[in-house]
Order: sequence, then structure tokens, then C-alpha cells
Amino acid sequence: MEAFDQYHANDDIIRSITTLFVLGALALFLLFVFDIPSMLESTGESLTPDTWVLPILIWRLICFCVCVSALVYMLRMKNGYMVVRSHAQKLDEVVHPVGIANLVTFSSWTLVLSIFYFLFAMFASVQMWRDSTPSTLLDVLVSGFFVVALGASFLTSTVVRFVILPGNHEDEEHHRRQFWFHNQVMHNFCTLFLVAEILFTTPQLEFSYMLFGILTGLSYALFAFPFAMFGGGYYVYSFIDPRLQQAPLFISVLAFAISFAYIGVWIVSAMISLNYALGAIVLMVWSSSIVQFAPLIRIRGGRSEPKTEATGR
Repeated sequence: MEAFDQYHANDDIIRSITTLFVLGALALFLLFVFDIPSMLESTGESLTPDTWVLPILIWRLICFCVCVSALVYMLRMKNGYMVVRSHAQKLDEVVHPVGIANLVTFSSWTLVLSIFYFLFAMFASVQMWRDSTPSTLLDVLVSGFFVVALGASFLTSTVVRFVILPGNHEDEEHHRRQFWFHNQVMHNFCTLFLVAEILFTTPQLEFSYMLFGILTGLSYALFAFPFAMFGGGYYVYSFIDPRLQQAPLFISVLAFAISFAYIGVWIVSAMISLNYALGAIVLMVWSSSIVQFAPLIRIRGGRSEPKTEATGR
């Protein structure tokens, strides 16, 4: 842990910024080398099948409403609770964000990505229901948000299930909050909703879409740096502080972790295309193993609900 928290002697951030832009430029270059925009159109078409149109539309409407409800629930909370890394003090501290300040976590980004996916997927389903063909732009938006949300959600669920939840038992308040409604949606239901999309539509996924995972991780790091320096004054995750000696490594790991999560789903989707039953079982077992809906240990004091604008502090 001491090596993990070691800062550069001069608080240098050049290495981190260079790593961010080099990886980003390489990923963007490869996007066009592999002509990924044209692939996205085909994937978007596969995500909007011409069978079971109305049931899929209703399903997507339900998912969209649940995700939006979680977002509203989170934004109205008046007693936020985060353990963060202070930019000025370089120490962990507790903050109580309210409103839009809750959208600084990667989990909240996963939720927003899922909302956009289900929004555009609903539009595409409505057009199919009306015997109209979705536009190329809509197909690209549907598939683009799907693959990004997919990698982000699987990584989020995995990290929460196997890193965050086992690691915060001593902080009962923090642990209890992980099972509130908005966190349940961000950490569990987004993943399960997207898994259901795969089972319902068997989309045409491509290995090269893993580049979107790299860009997503880099985008979050690019947001986190100025937010801590000029905005909120803290990093939601201590490892993303660009002044750490190993920050370039941590940034790279974040970017590639999202990609590896997507690659795993891509492999299983290929199994589904070859043997639907076997692939579906593997996907359901995997997804069920990375979600958790209740504490594995008893928490003193039960489960308290957050306060919103309607109830006051």
C-alpha cells in the first residue's frame, strides 16, 4: 500500500497526461484503421431485430424507466457519502455530495451510458414497430452506446462485488449504502439489463470494439484530473491521482480493464452464435456471479433509506 500511495517528488503530472493522450491517440487511430464506424451500423441493425418487436420495445421502456428513476433518486439525495482522496491534502476523507456532484463516480457513468443506450434502442424499436427502418445514425448510436455500456457495466459489477464490498465492511455506513436503490441499479441491474439484451437480440459484436473501452477509461481519467484540481477538490478513486508515481500504470490498467471486460462478453457472445443454449448458460452464470443484492454479513442498525428533497435532511 505504501508503494501504491507514493507521490512523485515534484507532483509531476506530465507522465500521466502523456500516457493518457498517447493511448487515446492510438485508440482513435485504430478506430479508423479498422473502419469501426461501418461495423457499428451492422451491430446496430442486429440490436433491433424485426421479430418480437413490441415485447422488446416494452422491455427497453421498462429498463429505461428503472435507470432514469435511479438517476433521479441519486440526484435528489441530500445525504451523499463518499470516501475520496483529497487533492490538496493527499489523504482520504469523507465528503457528502449532493445533486449533480454524485455523477463523478464511474458507476454513475455506467448508469448514464445505459440510459442513453436504452433511449436510442427504444427509438429504434419504435421505428421498427411502425414498419420504418432506423437511420444509419441511429444504428450507430444504438451500437456505440451498447458496447461502451457493456464493458463499463461488467467492470463496475466485478469491482464492486469483489473489491469494494469485501473491502468496506469496517465502514458500515459506506457498506450499507452500497445496497440502496440507485447503487443496486448502477452495480447490478445495468449489467443484468444488458445481458438480457444479448440474450434477446444476439447482437453482432466485434473484437475491435474493445477500443471503446480504452477510450472510456481515458475519458474518465481526463475528467477526473481537472475536476480534482479546479472543481470538487478530490478524486473519487485514489489511484487516479495523476501525481502518483505509478499513475501512468494505473491509468493504463483502468483503460484496458474495461476493454478486457468487453472482450470477455464478446467471447461469450461468439459462443452464443455457435450454441445458443451453452453460451446463454455461461453468460447467465458469469453475470450472476458478479452481482450482489444484499450484504453477506449482518449490518448493525438495519438498512436506512437516503433522504431526498421531498423528505429533507
